[in-house]
Amino acid sequence: MVEGHKRKSHEHRKDLAGEYRWSDTGQFILFLVFIIGMTADVFVLKLFSMWQAAVPWYLPPLICLPFVISGVYFGYKAHKKIFEEERTKLMVITTGVFARTRHPLYFGIILIYLGFVILSLSVVALVIFFVLLVFYYYISRYEEQILQTKLGDEYISYMKEVPMFLPKIRK
Repeated sequence: MVEGHKRKSHEHRKDLAGEYRWSDTGQFILFLVFIIGMTADVFVLKLFSMWQAAVPWYLPPLICLPFVISGVYFGYKAHKKIFEEERTKLMVITTGVFARTRHPLYFGIILIYLGFVILSLSVVALVIFFVLLVFYYYISRYEEQILQTKLGDEYISYMKEVPMFLPKIRK
């Protein structure tokens, strides 16, 4: 690899617990499957073209927008907190979006996918969306096991107070 094109590794960071081995690859593959499936359904398969024609053109983008904006917000805030703020040791992050949901980055990604399901009105995208939900649940549980092992009661207590995905509205 050319020096400037190496993927930034976070293995040197003692404040990060780790992730599922195939997390990035799985996310990339499912993203491609989602895009290809959604595009094929909307432009070729047209499985629900009658339903798509019955919905006013402005409604899907209007409904989609809050999901995508919220998803970008949660994803950005979580990514910034995890990767841009380097801590001296591994600890439970309980501030910002992490006070609302244990997996705000994954929650944000899920919201963005849901927005595109709504925008496309694609049944294929909806089916793939449910596969994505299972995938994100699986990798979240895996990461939580790592955190429970490394942080013990502190993380278990956090799990009892903060929901896995759907954010709590009030403290």
